[in-house]
Amino acid sequence: MLDIGAKMPSVKLADDSGATVGTRELLGKPLVLYFYPKDDTPGCTSEAAQFSDLYDAFAKKGADVVGVSRDSVASHQKFKSKYGIPYRLLADTESKLCDAFGVIVEKNMYGKKTLGVQRSTFLFDAAGELVFVWPKVSVDGHAEDVLAKLP
Repeated sequence: MLDIGAKMPSVKLADDSGATVGTRELLGKPLVLYFYPKDDTPGCTSEAAQFSDLYDAFAKKGADVVGVSRDSVASHQKFKSKYGIPYRLLADTESKLCDAFGVIVEKNMYGKKTLGVQRSTFLFDAAGELVFVWPKVSVDGHAEDVLAKLP
């Protein structure tokens, strides 16, 4: 996992509109980059809703919110439309960004071991320096915690 002070890794991937986006293009203002396991699952939907509910408060503090999962562009489009998510979702289908951030971990579900995304959030300053990390996020109240870290 990236350490505090690290610079934003340079990766290109598609956003929910299908446009190719370079991660460094997301900089220029504080950036909340959160990784989540899967579109339209209970925990991920709750997390997305909490960030959506506070989206205007993040904007007032000059920050942008971007969600990342390994789902496809089409999946992100459905997820955004179904829940009215106002911010950009990145489709990391090849796990390039997840790997760069070190958020792929071994998970044990019902005795079956798989590799998956560890719910994690990273806060970057406008220059692209990592200033805060939330590894192993618990969903309830998380968006409020992130908002409180912004000046």
